[in-house]
Amino acid sequence: MLPFKKDRSDTLPARQMRISVCMAAHNGERFIRAQLKSILSQLGAQDEVIVVDDASTDGTSDCIRSFGEARILLIEHHENLGVLRTFESALRKASGDLLFLSDQDDLWAPNKVSIVSQVFEQDLDVDLTVSDAALIDENSVPLLGSYYEQRGGFQSGLLANVLHCNYLGCTMAFRRRVRDRALPFPSGSSVLHDLWIGASNALYGGKTLYIDQPLVLYRRHVNNATGNRRLTLLHQFRIRWNLCMSLTLRWLRWHTMVSPS
Repeated sequence: MLPFKKDRSDTLPARQMRISVCMAAHNGERFIRAQLKSILSQLGAQDEVIVVDDASTDGTSDCIRSFGEARILLIEHHENLGVLRTFESALRKASGDLLFLSDQDDLWAPNKVSIVSQVFEQDLDVDLTVSDAALIDENSVPLLGSYYEQRGGFQSGLLANVLHCNYLGCTMAFRRRVRDRALPFPSGSSVLHDLWIGASNALYGGKTLYIDQPLVLYRRHVNNATGNRRLTLLHQFRIRWNLCMSLTLRWLRWHTMVSPS
């Protein structure tokens, strides 16, 4: 049984905001069909799923096309650009009011969209949400504990995430204005896309809200793009240094634009 809790969301009025789900894919044919099914079942006719295939060498793109689904926009990279640029490509194409990030190999809780949409509809000051995630292995067998329980809980704020990244992309959703502030992503590839979005939202004074429910089954397996290997201290330092430099440049550009001439 999937470790998801039912709630009263199914009895609430239909949401008003259009949703864009942004997914980065690479050699994901094993899991992507089940993930897309778990997403599409929650979306309305006005919503969209943007999948960017980052030069897969397996049948990922064919699997996506086989849905014959008008709500899916497939973009194919002809060369591998990496996770950061692939998510940037998807976000640039998104036209919805709310943007969800998605990995290719997870599963969404059946009430994920309704719960997250309620938060944004009920509190107009919320810019970004992060939910908890339940852990599963490559065979969908539940693993002990939740993602944020294992990390000591979630903390928003700029300094907390420069020191220790709390943002997990597959649990994040945000308003279109957050995307507009975050783009373009920093040059290079050493800044993580989810950390950048969360930190840049904090830089602009955006409000982040944590949803203490596991709305994603977060799959851990040997081919995960992130999270399986502990980064060296040098690599961790490089990520944080580049993040700080990129945030400083973005802050200077922002204040130059808003300062009176």
